[in-house]
Amino acid sequence: MLSSIFGKKATACPYCYASLDVNKVAFRCSGRGLPGRTPCVTLSDSRRLEAFGDSTPVMPSIGPVDEAGNRSDPSGGHAVDILAKSSAICQGCGGESGVRMCPACHSLLPRSLDNSSPMFGLVGVRSSGKTVLLSVLHKELIRTVARRFDASIDTPGGSAGFARELANNEENMGRSGGVLPSQTQATGRTKKEPAVYEWKYTRKGKTQSTIFSFYDSAGEDISSQAAAMEQQYLGESSGVILLLDPFAFPENQVAAREKGITTDPHNTPEDALDGITYVLQEKHKVKPNKKIKVPLAVVVSKIDAFFDQVPANHPLRQAQSAENTFDEAESQTIHDHMASLITQWGGDNLLRKLNENYETFRLIGVSALGAEPDYQSGTVSSRGLLPHRVADPILWLLSNSGFIPVKKV
Repeated sequence: MLSSIFGKKATACPYCYASLDVNKVAFRCSGRGLPGRTPCVTLSDSRRLEAFGDSTPVMPSIGPVDEAGNRSDPSGGHAVDILAKSSAICQGCGGESGVRMCPACHSLLPRSLDNSSPMFGLVGVRSSGKTVLLSVLHKELIRTVARRFDASIDTPGGSAGFARELANNEENMGRSGGVLPSQTQATGRTKKEPAVYEWKYTRKGKTQSTIFSFYDSAGEDISSQAAAMEQQYLGESSGVILLLDPFAFPENQVAAREKGITTDPHNTPEDALDGITYVLQEKHKVKPNKKIKVPLAVVVSKIDAFFDQVPANHPLRQAQSAENTFDEAESQTIHDHMASLITQWGGDNLLRKLNENYETFRLIGVSALGAEPDYQSGTVSSRGLLPHRVADPILWLLSNSGFIPVKKV
């Protein structure tokens, strides 16, 4: 199984990113009570409402009741939950339930979630294309990547919430005259339910599985240390994907203006890196003379706009491998070339910060669309969606933690 930055005793809820010990979780009534007992009924869950604004009626959570059969609520806030490892007896209807929930947000936990399951956060500057990348990656994971690794990759909660939003975005971009999704709005303290994925496959004769999730924040949410500290998921992430807009680098400003692209001088690649670096250093209590151990995938989006600066036969311009292994040598070659490009673009100080602050990081170039859109109208190229290496960041993170095999040189 995967190693976790939380060790063996805790992971994080893939929905709210609160620290979670899967041996002490909450439970929701299964709706199958004992004969002769009054059955439980659905109602709005106050924790779901507080966490995500979700008032959908659901079966009640399992907790102690008083002599009158009412849920105890000693704090005057949320009702107390009974915490256990695999099941609990509903005090209302008497039925046993194995429907596990996060004690913090009452989201249903995937069956294969354990204390080694990774959580990945995706962050980036404004206009770097986070939502576009996630929308395309959603389809790539459940289809292309699943076929490549002969794996089952799906969303445990079904096509709902953020996962449904991503699927809708991909559909809207993929149709004739496709339209890009709107900018992600800053969230601040308000939580947004992430897209959660479950990957199962057989490796060396054994079935392995893991859970990972992606959270899409606005660029403004990590543009300063104060704003970044509000993003709890960053500190709980097992790996972080930092998405950079190539047009935001100093030497690409002229090209950006020629294409009608507006960049924010106060929301730069370095600002984004500084924000997440501060959060990770604080969360993991990194000493001044030590480096952050959380792996960081530094992803340059819209790389197709700069293919004229890359040799035609270079791996960066070639389609990703169809083999069911991660090609580390190829990935390192792309890393080295991206470092050269970033230096040419005036980002050499960003590279120095990465080397000084991170124990493990990887530079990756991707294109969610495969061809430049009409930046003024926000419409996709007439060629349609031609995603290029969008899965590389997540595959690198999973290979780095040992979940998928690495091609040996």
